[in-house]
Amino acid sequence: MSDIRVLVVDDDPLSRTALADLLNRQGYDAVEARNGEQALERFVTGEYLAVITDLRMPRMDGLELLGRLRERDPAVPVVLVTAYGSVQTAVEAMKEGASDYVTKPFSSEEILATLTRLADLQRLQRENRDLRTQIQSRYGFANIVGRSPGMRAVFEMIQTVARSRSTVLIQGESGTGKELVARALHYQSDRSSGPFVAVSCAALAENLLESELFGHEKGAFTGATGAKPGRVELAGGGTLFLDDIDDIPLNAQVKLLRVLQERVVERVGTVKSRKVDVRVVAATKIDLRQAAAEGAFRDDLFYRLSVIPITLPPLRERTEDIPLLVNHFLVRFAERDGRDPLKLSPDCLQVLEGYGWPGNVRELENVVERLAAVCPGPRCGLEVLPPEVVSGGAERLVAPIEIPPDGLDLTGELDRFESRILRWAIERTGGNKSKMARMLQISRSTLADHMRRLGLD
Repeated sequence: MSDIRVLVVDDDPLSRTALADLLNRQGYDAVEARNGEQALERFVTGEYLAVITDLRMPRMDGLELLGRLRERDPAVPVVLVTAYGSVQTAVEAMKEGASDYVTKPFSSEEILATLTRLADLQRLQRENRDLRTQIQSRYGFANIVGRSPGMRAVFEMIQTVARSRSTVLIQGESGTGKELVARALHYQSDRSSGPFVAVSCAALAENLLESELFGHEKGAFTGATGAKPGRVELAGGGTLFLDDIDDIPLNAQVKLLRVLQERVVERVGTVKSRKVDVRVVAATKIDLRQAAAEGAFRDDLFYRLSVIPITLPPLRERTEDIPLLVNHFLVRFAERDGRDPLKLSPDCLQVLEGYGWPGNVRELENVVERLAAVCPGPRCGLEVLPPEVVSGGAERLVAPIEIPPDGLDLTGELDRFESRILRWAIERTGGNKSKMARMLQISRSTLADHMRRLGLD
């Protein structure tokens, strides 16, 4: 505890020294200041557990010192020492930001208990900051991997709208990472200190969904033995993520529309409205506009949800991201299992790029986890891939390109083909650019230009 510093401020030298001696005996590092001016000279932001100051001092009293300290460091705990007759003043000071107060004469146990409480509070705040940093790392941009044009557009949209309060509708096939995008929106926003509440509308039975979303009052239905807030209220000050929004029944859609329009919620079993401050992010795997046109989804709710639409491309349309994703997952599983990351043979990676991935990124993650679990050595080949992936990937590699009715992105197809050749050359030469240039029969400067353009340098 010797590195925990406490600044003791008192114009009475006997009181100041007695308190400093007590703290030093308990293992604290007590720094003395005879008045407010000297306290400001010796105060360093982030260096002190707390400042303990007498309330009544000449020239600069404890209240003024409190204000000056809070200007420098709004988080520093300040404990006021006051005579019994000035308790009301100390209470007012707490409204201005003081952490606590003690009255004279105080016991050593009282002041030590106050410091222990402040130390515990600082530890919890530090742990919360560390946890939030871990969460932001896990669900921020670093975990949404891709450099394809489609994913770059997604990144740009997240950065643009994260701080907005407007509702967002994330569209994409199953397994494309819709919840990751929702979490990135939350943790990049001004609401990141609030809760992120995720609801799978498809996983909730229709008779329970209204209660889960909007809450209920006691006696609202059989088994409702007490009042319970819904997910909308629990997400107050933060973000409510509604996955598979297309599965929400029509009667619940009416209530959700009111949440979006009027920012109020009504629990089941009452007509009393409660104000809510929540941002809604919804996700769907179907064409919600078409569902609304067919009457399977309220069109007014659709327009309220799709203020900001974000569309995630399926993995088969961004094959250039597959090597990045594979490496990302290999590193993650290696860290989890305490081993060095595996390497894939060129033909293994080519098959993964050629496979159609009907389950998208989620399916790729599962396949890579299997590789990490069953591959005996530091390098994996085709023999450890699931048979359906090998056959499907090989067929796509040798199959002629099918041009869809609305045309083909020739530049993108050529870039993907060139990227495969360059990665194969990198694998064969260990990244030696001179050898690669000779192998591909181009100049070294031309090779560097191609690698730079494709993001392989």
